[in-house]
Amino acid sequence: MRTILHIDFNSYFATVEQQANPRLRGKPIGVTGGDRMVRTVIEAASVEAKRFGVKTGMQIWQAKQLCPQIILVQGDCDKYLETTKRFLAILNSYSPYLEVFSIDECFLEVTGDSGPPQGRGTVKMAQDIKSRIRNEIGEWITCSIGISYNKLMAKLAGSLYKPDGLVVIADEQAAMWILDRIELDEICGIGGRIKKRLNNMGIFNFAQLRKVPLEALLASFKSYGQILYHMARGIDESPIVPFYEKEEVKSIGHRHTIDHDTNNPEEIKQILLKLTELVTRRLRAKKLVGKTIHCWYRAAFQMHTPGVELNLHTGCVFTGDDMQATINPTQDGLEIFKAGWKIFNQIWPACRQAGIGGKIRMIGVSVSNLRPQTPQNLSLLPEMNRQETIIKTVDKINDKYGEFTLQRGILLDSSKMRRMPNPFLSDRRFKL
Repeated sequence: MRTILHIDFNSYFATVEQQANPRLRGKPIGVTGGDRMVRTVIEAASVEAKRFGVKTGMQIWQAKQLCPQIILVQGDCDKYLETTKRFLAILNSYSPYLEVFSIDECFLEVTGDSGPPQGRGTVKMAQDIKSRIRNEIGEWITCSIGISYNKLMAKLAGSLYKPDGLVVIADEQAAMWILDRIELDEICGIGGRIKKRLNNMGIFNFAQLRKVPLEALLASFKSYGQILYHMARGIDESPIVPFYEKEEVKSIGHRHTIDHDTNNPEEIKQILLKLTELVTRRLRAKKLVGKTIHCWYRAAFQMHTPGVELNLHTGCVFTGDDMQATINPTQDGLEIFKAGWKIFNQIWPACRQAGIGGKIRMIGVSVSNLRPQTPQNLSLLPEMNRQETIIKTVDKINDKYGEFTLQRGILLDSSKMRRMPNPFLSDRRFKL
């Protein structure tokens, strides 16, 4: 029998901020998304804020309605990544089979080292991990640990008692006992859409799901029907994939929410150019080139009209559009910008026809169809050699002193932005 621990840090961003600033401890705080304090959402709420009903993803004004005394703290992803690196080093000392699920949770397989999931050795290991996190990272940072015989049940166990919980699901019999007492969407892998489809089939709990023949699930959900069939029985054979063995990213992109609605072409052009500079910096760092350019925008708010999906938080609707195009494989910022700007000018007219003046609030660009950069023939043209030297120098300086320390002159009066790490760490690799 396998023995897997799921470690999930409680209110991670918020508790890291409280650990760094003792004046915030015991108070309701909300960490804002990105590096903004307006036109953004709550990225993480502290345990104290959650007691008032504040949740991740909630808009700032809504959080203040529920908790007027909430303290907003600007997100600092570099701080969270550094903390993640430290706790991964702790976990890696127990087993090399460490899979990073997101920035604040991971799986650790210790099969054969400390006995079965219900064994005293495994429970003592979990308690030791908690103790080391308090002593080596900070006394205010806590984690919930689930222990079970597979990843699915370990994650479920870790979610049953928060904060600072420790729950063991020893075997399939215990798993089914717990499954029959939770909602369908309380388990990882069943979201709102899957739950709704199951409900339409007359399935409202896992006991009912176990009675459905596999053939019926396959007919309704295709290959995912097999996964649902196994979920209802606490079965999961997926392996632990150590973070250093995961495949590289399949696309690289950035988006930016503007602090005001705009239809100024020059301003939008500056923002798009800055986004493509961020994208190509990452392409060059990974020695990759890409050929599929995807550009999208989100339009400004407009009042709700019949037949259009309503945004439940605001009473207004978001509209937007996107398109992609293929170019020659590249990691050149200007080439990707030209393709992105061409796409934007093809899809932007739809925004103007929506009756909101063509104003947008967010724009994004990404590059996919990535492949390793191949050695290029040396150019005999002095201007090409000079351009390559300039790019390498700019990258080196920005690596040392921060994004856009050196930048194109056209960007000098552009909106401030910086690269934010992917919460699932798909753009970072740690050396332990």
